[in-house]
Amino acid sequence: MVVNASELATYTQSKQLLLSSGYFKDNIVCHFGASVVTGLVTATTSTPWDVAKTRIQNMQVINGRPEYRGLIDVFTQIIRKEGFFSLWKGFTPYYVRVGPYTVCLFIFMEQLNRLHHKLRGS
Repeated sequence: MVVNASELATYTQSKQLLLSSGYFKDNIVCHFGASVVTGLVTATTSTPWDVAKTRIQNMQVINGRPEYRGLIDVFTQIIRKEGFFSLWKGFTPYYVRVGPYTVCLFIFMEQLNRLHHKLRGS
């Protein structure tokens, strides 16, 4: 959900910002730039959630009690024990995975939109 929300909102805003700068036209270069920005924002916003999910999936039972009491406890313990920026552990491999996907997704979407408008004659 975080990925979808950040991708959709960021792509539209990034594209509009690039177009309004005057340096870009509505073409594949603009779509590529907006997609790269979108991938960075997506990775930045979703990595902490992915770290927390992974910790919950891998948590140990210590003395008959689960390591974490819930999502808020996961975030609290990570920040307290490892520091705030530990929420972004694994950011680079995550971006290497999500960045190219995001670029391909939005370039493909724009090309399909263009084809659709061309075929409809609008």
